[in-house]
Amino acid sequence: VYDLSPANEYLYSMGMGLHHSGVEILGKEYSFASGGGVFDSTPKEAPGAKFRESIELGSFEGGSAEVSSAISDLREDFGPDRYNL
Repeated sequence: VYDLSPANEYLYSMGMGLHHSGVEILGKEYSFASGGGVFDSTPKEAPGAKFRESIELGSFEGGSAEVSSAISDLREDFGPDRYNL
């Protein structure tokens, strides 16, 4: 979970704020953003955001081929122009 605004320092304790998230699988972090679509980055280093915390979601039993296939499918459905707040 990343902070997108300095105001999160005050809002987070109330369960509010402007946040970004990604999913880390096999040493890469995958996210979805306006203008970028589904993209990968170094874990805990999302551009333009401040890392706040990791939340364990479970484990992945596949390999890099399965991840690549799934991300490729997601990129088709969630392109750079599909992000909408």
